[in-house]
Parts: sequence; structure tokens; C-alpha cells
Amino acid sequence: MRILCIGDTSTQGDSRPCNGLSKAALEGMISITMSGPEGVAETLRRSHYDLAVIQQATPDPRLVRHIRKSRVPTPLLIIARTLAATTVADVLSAGADDCVPISVEPVELLARLRAIVRRVSGHDSLTLQVGRLSVSPERRVSHIDGKLVPLTRREYDLVELLALRKGQVLNKETLLDSLYAGESEPHGKVIDVMICKIRKKIREFGIDEPFTTLWGIGYRLNEDAFIPLGARMNSAENAGNRPARESCIPVTSGINILASSNALDLA
Repeated sequence: MRILCIGDTSTQGDSRPCNGLSKAALEGMISITMSGPEGVAETLRRSHYDLAVIQQATPDPRLVRHIRKSRVPTPLLIIARTLAATTVADVLSAGADDCVPISVEPVELLARLRAIVRRVSGHDSLTLQVGRLSVSPERRVSHIDGKLVPLTRREYDLVELLALRKGQVLNKETLLDSLYAGESEPHGKVIDVMICKIRKKIREFGIDEPFTTLWGIGYRLNEDAFIPLGARMNSAENAGNRPARESCIPVTSGINILASSNALDLA
């Protein structure tokens, strides 16, 4: 999980990540990039972050409003030294996704961060389920039909990211930023090699094309490839049994009626 931590540089001690974030980073569960509040909307727009954490002395909605008015959809969590019901309500109303005290335990903070990212990505359970594929961020393992997929640490990170962002095309820069945040990034070709190796492992489970490649753009999880076989056959049968649609357009003898692509789209 890649996080932009926005420190309140006007308050001593808040320019560093809080204890909970620091512990999570040391355990390798998240990567943190520190930033001041200046230009943060452009930073979030330009680079891929799963979530932004704003550290403040007391919850202040002004920065949240600025980010949301800039049309940046990145999830936001506020960590504050002092909380009051009214100030928490203000930041939540301004567009924050959660607000917690700085004393929050690391295990709870991580659970909240993961829950926000899952919810924003359209997943409603602890396990990311995409047809036959299940990904468990808590245990950092992937299964197909209940059988373990033998992935390396980096390969798992890549599968989790693509599952979490299902339906989205992720370019190589985004994938590199997420997998190697805070480290020296290798050449973009490493993503192509990793995708190739994961494809080979997943094909052992009878799934020929787990990823869709958009040349020059990036990669996307191929959700159709993970549809259970039974569901796929039922879908094909239903399509075959579907009655043909009748046209109510009168046909005049001697005149050929050609349906344009737009007309077909509207039919």
C-alpha cells in the first residue's frame, strides 16, 4: 500500500509519520512518502497513491476541501492529536474518509487504511475476490479455486494491486511506483518480465490470459478469464437461447435497408 503522508510543518513533531505508520512501514506493509501541505493536490494528481494521510494538531477541513475542490479522488485519512466531535464532523463533511487520534494502535490503523482502500476500490470483504481468483492482503497469498498460487513477494504485490484496481488499466510507471516506492526503481522492463512469469504460473490452473495488455499503455486484470467454468457455460447457453429481436421497420420491395452502426447501437 503506497501512502502519501502530509505533515503539518507548522507544528513541531508532526512533520514525521506517526508511530502507527512508522511501525507499519518498518514491517514492510506500507510505503510512505512524506510531503508538506503545499502543492499536495498536484502531487496526488501526478503520482499514484493508494491513500493520503493528513497529520494535524486538530482536524482542520481546509486542506481536505482544497484537495476535493481540485477534483482529486484519493482517499483521505486524518490523524490528529486532539479530537472533538464537531471538528471530526467538519473534516468528514469536507470529504475525508476517516479521522483517528494519534494514539491509535498500529494494528487498528492498518485495518482502517486497508478498509478504506478496499471500499474505494469496490471490494466489500477482507478477501479480494475476482471469480476463481482470491487475494488475501492480510496473509499476502493468492488462490485459484482454493489452491495456492506460488508467487514471489513482488509477484504477489503485483497481483494484489491489479485485483484491487480491477477494471482499471495501470501503466508501468504506476506499477513501479507501487511496487518499489522508497527504493531504487528498476527499468520498466521488469514489469513485463514479472507479468510473463505470473502468466506462466496462472496458466497451470487452466487460465490462459489472466491479464490484458494494452500496448504502450499498461496492464489490466482480465476478469473474464477468472469466471468459473460453470457460470461461463450458463452464460453461453442463455445467450444461445435468447430469442432474436424483431424489427418493426417496414421493408419495401425493391429497397435495401442498411442499418448504420449508430442505429445498431441504439437498437
